[in-house]
Amino acid sequence: ILKFMPDLLTLGDQPLLALLSPALLARLEEMATRVRYRDGVMIHGLGDDKPGLSIVRDGAVRFAKHTPEGGEVTVSILGPGHSFGEATLFAGMGRAYDAIAVGDTVVDQISKAKFDRILEAEPELARALLAATTRRLYSVLGFLDDLRTLPLEARVAKLIIGIADVAKTQGVVECRQSDLAFTLGVSRVSVGKALARLQDKRVIRLGYSRIEILSRAALAKEAAG
Repeated sequence: ILKFMPDLLTLGDQPLLALLSPALLARLEEMATRVRYRDGVMIHGLGDDKPGLSIVRDGAVRFAKHTPEGGEVTVSILGPGHSFGEATLFAGMGRAYDAIAVGDTVVDQISKAKFDRILEAEPELARALLAATTRRLYSVLGFLDDLRTLPLEARVAKLIIGIADVAKTQGVVECRQSDLAFTLGVSRVSVGKALARLQDKRVIRLGYSRIEILSRAALAKEAAG
């Protein structure tokens, strides 16, 4: 499931690199320092204040925050082409979350000094960053609205539909209950109960590391809450 998470959790947003011309893409790559991270390695921690733009080239980056109870909540996962660190550059803010590599991950790091030089010479970069950041904001607002208004059962149904759409396998979703719990930031037990209720309604059928969608229309109705 991890290979589908980035596109899913950014709700299909266009990544920064998809918004740039070939010439600017080449310049960013030339100015960047490419860093490789193994699965689970922290890229930066909450509160780190070193400014810079980071661009995911391969793998994925998970953003998480620890709860007062000692748990951890995953806020987002960004895949190839997506950027992070804009707040450190434009607002002088420290990092709001821990950033952790998911799988073997490659990230291009661009220092503030180099970023400022590119930005001054290439207004296209500012326009692309504004567009990407605005789209991400809308995605976050939608996620928060779901969190506030939809019961867990509806959010699980919506997630299953999203995975099916991204994976282009409408009838069967290959994933574990722990993957769904990880993505939604809730316990595996809670997700298991929500899935059991959906199965009782004959909307889905649970298997080993797979979920069969028995009725796409009925699942969409459940996702609407």
